[in-house]
Amino acid sequence: MIAFDFEFFQPTSVEDAINLYEHFDSEQKNVIYYSGGTEFISRARRNEVLIDVVIDLKKIPECGLIETKEDEIVIGSAVSLSNINDNEIFPLLSRVCRKIATRTERNKITIGGNIASNLPYKEALLALLVSDSDLLIASEKGTYRKNIHDFIKPEGMLKQSEFIVQIMTKNDIVKQPYFYFRRTPQSSINYPVLSMACLMNGDKLNVSFSGLCSFPFRSTKIEKVLNEQLSTGEKYHKIIHLIPDSIVDDFIASSEYRLFVLENALQDLEKKLG
Repeated sequence: MIAFDFEFFQPTSVEDAINLYEHFDSEQKNVIYYSGGTEFISRARRNEVLIDVVIDLKKIPECGLIETKEDEIVIGSAVSLSNINDNEIFPLLSRVCRKIATRTERNKITIGGNIASNLPYKEALLALLVSDSDLLIASEKGTYRKNIHDFIKPEGMLKQSEFIVQIMTKNDIVKQPYFYFRRTPQSSINYPVLSMACLMNGDKLNVSFSGLCSFPFRSTKIEKVLNEQLSTGEKYHKIIHLIPDSIVDDFIASSEYRLFVLENALQDLEKKLG
């Protein structure tokens, strides 16, 4: 049960959504954009947030698209993870989405909600990072396009007044061979000890990680090591010194166990993609 009242709106255009936000923000009300709503509902039930106005994006046509255009695929921010999984328009992204939560929850969780989440995992980002995807973002000044690598930088994160409209990825890269590894404690329906997504880009390997650090990341230094002619053990011992932040040590898994899982993941990668 949510213990506070809030106003709920479902605009049918990007402009209407922005106008609603500006109107209520000018009245000093706490406003959020909402697509799947799973995170908002769970946090509201725990009294972690107090919201005056919720703006639901699911009625905006651009946010619900999933289609192939001339040279890129377009996925709206309000498309559910289940829809992406079933569509297979982007095989690696479909594989990643298939492993997040349960089918019932994936029916509600949206791609935009996952990558803009307050949780540290944001696993759908992994496929977008290795494919160099772009985001179409709506702001009070109109829409603009931003590369996913700029989006994950602290200075590039969404402002409270902005929301993701669509995700765009080049057609040629989504068709490339890929590898995905995910390990969870005990049940498969859990937060990851480690998620690793790999995508071939020509004769080179792009790779991204979630679960190792307190944020998902892609590292060109780690990719350079993975693309060298070294044994898996040699690669592992180089890579552990290139991880960009401290290894997470929490109730899910110790930092030592996460590194052990990373070594296993690299071995599986070697078997799958050589």
